[in-house]
Amino acid sequence: MHFYLLILMKNMKKIIKIEGLSCLCSSAVRKDRIAYILYPMDMLGNWIETATEKYGVTIVVITGMDWESVFSPWPAPGVPKGDPDFKGESPEFLQLLQEKVIPQVEDTLGIDKDAERDIIGVSMSGLFALWQWMECNTFKSIASLSGSFWYEGFIEWMRKIEIPHKNGMGFFLLGEQESRSNVKAFNTVGVNTDEIIKLLKAAGIKVEFQSVPGNHFSDPIPRLEKAFNALYPATES
Repeated sequence: MHFYLLILMKNMKKIIKIEGLSCLCSSAVRKDRIAYILYPMDMLGNWIETATEKYGVTIVVITGMDWESVFSPWPAPGVPKGDPDFKGESPEFLQLLQEKVIPQVEDTLGIDKDAERDIIGVSMSGLFALWQWMECNTFKSIASLSGSFWYEGFIEWMRKIEIPHKNGMGFFLLGEQESRSNVKAFNTVGVNTDEIIKLLKAAGIKVEFQSVPGNHFSDPIPRLEKAFNALYPATES
């Protein structure tokens, strides 16, 4: 694919365009730790500058992806029935992040070469966050909000793999109503999330889970705040 880089200034934020993706970047308040959020940019544009100051971490929101394609680890039938099939392009998307997006973003922002990276995902991107954590060490810690752990074959894959050691933490959040969806395939998300947390804890990984009111789409910013409070707890001055 053709590579191009475009930087647009908007208040204190930068928008960097790479390979069809838009990366909304906060001010680089820290050079040694950076959080990547896979989330619709229009929901977070007014939030990230406040958040980066509050939590003391540089924030990059990545959007412009085909969610059903790049966040699915392998091909699977569409859900609900009749929706387009999942294409299973997570390996290619992870490679794009590692080889182009992260280097270009961090070079532009002046981030340290050995900086710690974290990744936060919601729904299908929450599934991707955990999948890639099991595959590599690009990101130290993850947050998966309403992760799509109902995905065909995912819980079986988690049971089968050798879960790697992780120095970071995993934060998981699920709405109380999500397992009662009218879509039958989604009803396993609660028990699967619970099993995943047990598997990670058994492997010695630090894990935090929060069950919150609402369904899959409730209170997006407050839920994101819970993830950041877990990953970047306030330190005494």
